[in-house]
Amino acid sequence: MAIDISGRHHENDIFFRVYAGVLVEIKADRIVHVEKIDVMVKEEETQKLRDIVKEVKELIDKVGDEFDYILCERGEFFNISKDIISAILKKEVIFPKTRGELEAINIAHHVSYSVRKLLIEEKRKS
Repeated sequence: MAIDISGRHHENDIFFRVYAGVLVEIKADRIVHVEKIDVMVKEEETQKLRDIVKEVKELIDKVGDEFDYILCERGEFFNISKDIISAILKKEVIFPKTRGELEAINIAHHVSYSVRKLLIEEKRKS
């Protein structure tokens, strides 16, 4: 599962984070197809490692456990060793090495960013 978290900066005394989880069939050079996309929205006052880990665990529970590893950018877990994060999440964490893996993260990024942007626009209207 490729993940991305949008909204990791403080706005109006709150962290408005959107998590995207994307299950894909992947080859080294491309995405074969997207199997599932899921999002989760959190509004919190803090953004510590424990918050991100807890919320990623919630995303895993929401998406289901039918994937082999978590694919993410190095910074998603504050540059903590992927071995430590893997042990905490009980899922292997990997960083992208191939074009296909980079594309998977790019899809997750577009989903999280776009959903967050739409939700912020809706909040401003109401």
